[in-house]
Amino acid sequence: MEDCDYVRPEEIIGEMSEEEKGMFENLATATGETKPDILKKIQEYAAENMEAWKKMKVYVGIVGDPGAGKSTFINSIRGLKPKAPGAAEVGLGHTTSVVTEYPHPARPESLVFVDFPGVLLKKGTGEEPDFNIQQYLDEFGEKMDQCHVFLVFSSGRIQHNAVQIAMKARDKGKTVLFVRSKFDQDLYVQRIDDPDYFVDNTEADLMEQLRQDYIRVLKDVGWEGEVNPKDVFIISGRLTNVLVGSWDIPKLRKAMIEGLSAHQKMVVINTCRDFSKNTIKERGDIYRSYVWSIATAATAGSLVPFAGAASITGAIGTAYKQYKEGFGLTEDAVEQLAKVTYKSSEDLKQFLSTNLLAGTRSSGLKNEALAVVKAIYSGSGISTVSAIDLLFPVIGALMTAPFVPGVTTKVLHALISHMEKCAIDLFDYAFEESPM
Repeated sequence: MEDCDYVRPEEIIGEMSEEEKGMFENLATATGETKPDILKKIQEYAAENMEAWKKMKVYVGIVGDPGAGKSTFINSIRGLKPKAPGAAEVGLGHTTSVVTEYPHPARPESLVFVDFPGVLLKKGTGEEPDFNIQQYLDEFGEKMDQCHVFLVFSSGRIQHNAVQIAMKARDKGKTVLFVRSKFDQDLYVQRIDDPDYFVDNTEADLMEQLRQDYIRVLKDVGWEGEVNPKDVFIISGRLTNVLVGSWDIPKLRKAMIEGLSAHQKMVVINTCRDFSKNTIKERGDIYRSYVWSIATAATAGSLVPFAGAASITGAIGTAYKQYKEGFGLTEDAVEQLAKVTYKSSEDLKQFLSTNLLAGTRSSGLKNEALAVVKAIYSGSGISTVSAIDLLFPVIGALMTAPFVPGVTTKVLHALISHMEKCAIDLFDYAFEESPM
């Protein structure tokens, strides 16, 4: 077999997290274990790891003043219009003293956005007493502990209460990000009030001006410590802007998941729809980190790897389904993309079919996945069900005997790269302005 069919051991090791590498070291140094026993444990671990992300939970805390655009963003990041069932009420402009959870409708048990009150109200009166951060923590601290990241919303001003809450979240070790929303309105006002501004300035200049203004306001109302401008995001929370990645939305998406575990990142990218080209590479890299698990899981249940077409195609089919969701290439995603871009859904579907499947028609996700793989490797001379054995690397000082499905690994890497390109081409085509 030619070298192109093989994956080097260091490629597999490079895809593992430190926790996974530690697990393999423990297996390799375990006393009284035969090589088949070690292989079986590796296969079982990989099979469990492949689906482990579905059991993860991610909580995103959100705090800010009434009218700052929190509810609009909470709806949009969940793919909901303001009047849709389960949507947060928008434009109320009043204060609340309760925590409200907004699960993502696609995976309500896995991804939840938590709207924290910016005040404490006297029970039964609706009056605001002097804000007491310790009293706030006594009431909401446990829920704050549950959150993985906090977003602090502002639309030009921010109350001292929200800043105190954000500082306590930071002290609890949470990632705290600052969001200046309603930039679409800022642009409109700027063009009306100062039409000459954009003669010598750009939208990016205005964004930077608002970013620095937000940092100054944070300092003015009591933020202690430095604020990294990279942690301040200028956005519009409207559904279309969130979906297409207007202004700082792609950067915000990346920052929100940066501190999460690999499993938690999978929850977010497989749940929150995203039509931005600027986040495609990050999504692909997260999928690449799972390739070794999916490929190894294809051999689970046997003491030695085998080139069984059923196990390989099953692994590829599972991965293909996830990739389609994460890259926004499912049928319902394309239909939503058509609405956002005012294009024909059938036209976009045909374009995607031509690029993804090379125009072939297949029924069922597994058959569709194999058709895509066939299109990728057409003429390359590589068989997708050829021998799939590779010696697993030396771990520590012990040479281990387990194998990994090398061809499956190669195919999955090629599949991710192919689908990245298809997503970019589709988004370019969808957002391309129609000729007059």
